[in-house]
Amino acid sequence: MKKNIRFYNTIYFRVLLIFGIMFSLFVTITGIVFVKMYSRSVIQDYAEQLKIDAERIADSVEEYSMNDEASDYLNYMEAVESILDSQMVDVWIMPNNKADNELKPRYCNVSMRYKDLSPGMKKVINSAYAADGAADNQSYDEIYDAELIRASSPIHDAGGMISGTVLLNGIAESRVQMIDNCKRVVIISMFISWIASFLLALFFAARISVPISRIRQTAAELAKGNYSVKTGVKTGGEIGELKETIDILSDKLAENKHVRDELEQSRMDFFANVSHELRTPITVIRGYVESLADGYVTDADKISYSLQRMLKECSGMERLVGDLLTLSKMQNPDFEIEKEPVSVVQIFEDVIRSAKVLSAKKGIEIKFSADDTYCFMLGDYDRLRQMFMVILDNAVKFSHNDSVVEVNISTGEKMHVSIRDHGVGIKEDALPNIFEKFYKSKLQMNEKGSGLGLMIAKSIAIKHGGDIIVKSAEGEGSEFIFEFDMIEPPED
Repeated sequence: MKKNIRFYNTIYFRVLLIFGIMFSLFVTITGIVFVKMYSRSVIQDYAEQLKIDAERIADSVEEYSMNDEASDYLNYMEAVESILDSQMVDVWIMPNNKADNELKPRYCNVSMRYKDLSPGMKKVINSAYAADGAADNQSYDEIYDAELIRASSPIHDAGGMISGTVLLNGIAESRVQMIDNCKRVVIISMFISWIASFLLALFFAARISVPISRIRQTAAELAKGNYSVKTGVKTGGEIGELKETIDILSDKLAENKHVRDELEQSRMDFFANVSHELRTPITVIRGYVESLADGYVTDADKISYSLQRMLKECSGMERLVGDLLTLSKMQNPDFEIEKEPVSVVQIFEDVIRSAKVLSAKKGIEIKFSADDTYCFMLGDYDRLRQMFMVILDNAVKFSHNDSVVEVNISTGEKMHVSIRDHGVGIKEDALPNIFEKFYKSKLQMNEKGSGLGLMIAKSIAIKHGGDIIVKSAEGEGSEFIFEFDMIEPPED
């Protein structure tokens, strides 16, 4: 069912909102930081200029006082005060009340004593005295009832002692106009940037949301089972990769649907075959049990025969179930075989001993040869033994009496294991089917087979990273060839 998505829940709106907020924050923060830095720079530059002016005035006052040029000094101060007054700066020339040879009153233009100064003034004067050089500070001043930027520089007498000080009191508001002008320019720039940010946000939101929306629609069609649909998106980057992934997923789902249909058919065939394979022994057992239960069979020999037949059928069903369980494990992709170095020669010595019981009854000789004494590989001893036993048992089973079965292990880049018989062989049209479930030869010598042995053998080979190749001709015998990776013999 298609749901109506509210606009504020759409990808377009969210991307637009994120980009809008991101750009707006960037522009706002940048503007605020710029104004702060500009304001601080203006104040600092102003304070530095006041310090330079204070030092120059102090040098001039020292020269006039040492030469006792009072009349020229008055003209100089008049000019200085006129210039600084236009900049909203007051010039205070004050004596050092703590000096033995304090600056003479005629060179001072402020009669205030040190104790009457504001805390900010005292602090900047003390800093200048301590450094014996220019100093500055900024704070609210009670005397001016305003924010001041102050600069102070000591005045020395002929002996180098500090006799007085030059104190410049600049009204901070004198720089406010410059900062306000800067703020207006920044605000206008921010407003233009906000508009540009919004337009960029619209562009990027469309570039991101439209392809994603198409991909979402494609995914919805895939969820409905329409595996032929494609996104039709043409873009690069991560969205392009997502588009390619969705298109590949569409193809894979179509393939998987085909495979799933085949597996379902195989499953149905599998259960049908299992049911068929189990029905016969169950029917046989039921017939004998009913005969015994109803009292139709009373003869001791016939009762023993019936029990032996039921035991034989039970053993056959047990073997079939065991083969099915083994096959289920081997075909499970999550099942991992625990591997260790094993000697293939040793495995065949064990397998041939077991096979000699059947081969002796038919007068068959098993010839074994190997290029190496041990021929090591990584594998599960019991599983490999089971695999080779299936093939060797079939080789003996389908061989003519008094014939030969040849087992050979050759080494090179790979290990090749060949099991060859000279028996009835396999028909050409049957070769592609011999590894399928429940495929059984109709020959009388295979009447006890479950039809699972060869498939189990191939599954074990695959789990060990190998494969089985079959060469056979009807009436000429068969050869099963295994190929595995070799390893160096483990150190003792």
